[in-house]
This record gives sequence, structure tokens and C-alpha cells, in this order.
Amino acid sequence: MTAPVISAVMVSWQTGPALFDSIHAVRADPDISELILVDHQNPDDVRQRLDALTADHARLRVIRTDQNLGFGKGCNIGAKEASGDYLFFINPDARPEAGAARQLIEALPEGETTALAGARILGLDGKEQSGSRRRGLTLGRALATFSGISKTGWVRPFGMEGEPLPEAPVNVGAISGAAFLMSKSGFDALGGFDEGYFLHVEDVDLCRRASSVWFVPDAIVHHVGGSSRTSRFAVELEKAKSFLRYFWKFNTGTAGRLATLIAAPFIFTAIMLRALIMEVIGLIRR
Repeated sequence: MTAPVISAVMVSWQTGPALFDSIHAVRADPDISELILVDHQNPDDVRQRLDALTADHARLRVIRTDQNLGFGKGCNIGAKEASGDYLFFINPDARPEAGAARQLIEALPEGETTALAGARILGLDGKEQSGSRRRGLTLGRALATFSGISKTGWVRPFGMEGEPLPEAPVNVGAISGAAFLMSKSGFDALGGFDEGYFLHVEDVDLCRRASSVWFVPDAIVHHVGGSSRTSRFAVELEKAKSFLRYFWKFNTGTAGRLATLIAAPFIFTAIMLRALIMEVIGLIRR
């Protein structure tokens, strides 16, 4: 039986040194046939290093956009250029362990073209990061998570990383866009990522449109996180906008739209307040 051809797709903007560690980890996996890197206007020194790598390694292709078009659109650009049967989307500050992409393929159910599978994402401390496995996103879960109410145990949070690790792949509501895989035909059938999201939540949107979503505990990816050279407030502002766009898109009808309008200021304030607290903590630790 012929082994499936896997194309890795990576989008980078001002990623920093972690980018080259990620490239090395992807290229070291013999299951991955090619790495397509969409360069959203990285610094000149980074581009020079990428050019040198591309000249030496046929499995690495760099596509330059010369502007930051956002994560979802960058992924769509890379996916269109991919020649593989499967697309392995991986963050530019994430290092997949060898065999992770193949394990994700093995977790996909037969006959489900638009199913997708996500990896177990570990931070530098070795702990599972938030977002690896999630429940379906609702207004109630978003409010409970961002306000901290979910920590009381009264409401089940959006994230499932605090729950016991399953022994085998499990069906979940959503996984993280930092490391997941699906067939190219399935990605194309869904229309790829919704480019209306600039950053964050586009992965949750895609999961909602997929036929099924699987969390694969044995497919491990190490994620640095926070490596992009941009302000925390700018990132969190995009996150807030994306959450509100998601609810406006899917909470249709009069009741759904009214609920979104009522919840919007609370979600926005909770996200930005959290960003402020994290920024202050970061300043104190310096």
C-alpha cells in the first residue's frame, strides 16, 4: 500500500528564532514530503536564512506575500500550493515529534473526507497547553472561561486540558490550529479557513464545519508560544474581535443575535483585562 503524501503548511510573521527550530523538526520527519512556508513579511535576516535553506533543501518551499495577511489566509495560500494528499498545519514556533503527522492520519475515520485530527500540544514545561482539546464553543462557555467562573466548577470550561488524558483518539468539539491535519480534498471541500478571521478562532470555525474532530494524545507537538514580535494587546484585540465574529456568524436568528450583542462587551472586556494582567505580571518578572 502506497504511503500517503503529507504536505506541512506553516505561516510565519515576525516569529523569531523558534522558526528555524520548527523548520528543522518538520524536515526531520521522514513522513512529511514537503514543507510550504508562507512568509508574511519576516525581517530581511530571516529571509536570507530561509533563502539559504531553500537552496539546499528541495523539500522546503517559501511563498512570500510581502504583507501580514493573517493566519487563515496564509494557511489557505499554502494549502493551494501543496501537492500532498494530506495537509499538516503547524505553527512556526511548534516542533512536532517524529511520526506525529502519521499518527494524526491514522486517527481519521474512514469515509469522512472532512474530518480532522489535532495533536497533543505541550508547553516548555511539558504540560498540555490550553486549546489542544476543547468542547464546542458557546457564549456561555466563553463567558465562563474568560471571566474565571469555570474555575469554580459550576460551569464546564471551553478547554479540556485539565481533564484526564485519554488513552486513544477521542472525538471532541475543537482542537488547536497550532498542529492539526486533514485531507487536502476535505480542506478544499470546506473552503479552507474563513479569511474573515485575521488571528484566532479560525481553527474553531473550521472544526465546527468539519464532519468530526479528533484529539490524538500520542501525536505530540512541543509549542513555544508567544514568540511573535508583536504586542500582547494587539494579539488579544484580534482574539476578542474573532470571538465576537464567530458568535455573530453562528448565532443566527433574533435570539442568537441579541444574546451576542448582550455578551459582546463582557467578552471583550474579559479578554482585554486578562491581557492587561498578563502584561503587568510580565513587567514585574523582568
